Amino acid sequence: MSEEPIEILVRMAESGEIDPWNVDIVLLTDRFLSELERRRELDLRISGRTLLYASILLRMKSDALIERVPVPEADDLDDEDYGGELFFDGDPDGEGIASHLGPIEVLEREIQRRIKRKEYRTRPVTLYELITQLKLAEKEERRRQRRRHLADDDDLFVIAEDVVEIAHEEAFEEASSMIYATLLLLDPDGSNPVPLSRIASEIGCHLYDVYIPTLFLMLEGRADLIQEDFYGEILVARVYVPAI
Repeated sequence: MSEEPIEILVRMAESGEIDPWNVDIVLLTDRFLSELERRRELDLRISGRTLLYASILLRMKSDALIERVPVPEADDLDDEDYGGELFFDGDPDGEGIASHLGPIEVLEREIQRRIKRKEYRTRPVTLYELITQLKLAEKEERRRQRRRHLADDDDLFVIAEDVVEIAHEEAFEEASSMIYATLLLLDPDGSNPVPLSRIASEIGCHLYDVYIPTLFLMLEGRADLIQEDFYGEILVARVYVPAI
């Protein structure tokens, strides 16, 4: 049986190949593809879902590499930039869109464009955030495929991959129930967030083993994760759910 892509990512975090609190998308993609190549050489089955995640990761890697390309400072605009790049927009006579704006407006627009290009990601990306983005991209790809291949009344069909995904998530949901029960025990009135490390200690397992199931609690709206400092202790806070 093939290993699902999210399981591969979690295992990479557990083995220390990637940092789950600060994911380098370029490094992660390279190692993910290396893992697929290793599986191919061993004649292990690679699911279509795993290949889809690989293609999504490649797009993310491409975007990340583009973001790393240095962008000239707005203050470095010289006469050549001003006369050439600002006004030359597929129109050598300067009669395009820019011709409807004054020189100051054109300069301001160019500065804003360069500033936006220069806005790199400075906040670390966690494994949870990456998995969330991958799932969103996967769902969007499925919607496109359904629009291309299925009739309007085929929305009632259940896609097999959805069932497989649910089956893999059931184990995490069972673990998340155990974590929530421990959270109730350690914080009965819901007023004091509990360190994730303490929950792991109470259950008697590794920190990695409680991290992913705790994310399910967060997605279900039953708990919040709090991290005041990068690489600092993660606190788990119960979310009050009013009775219906």
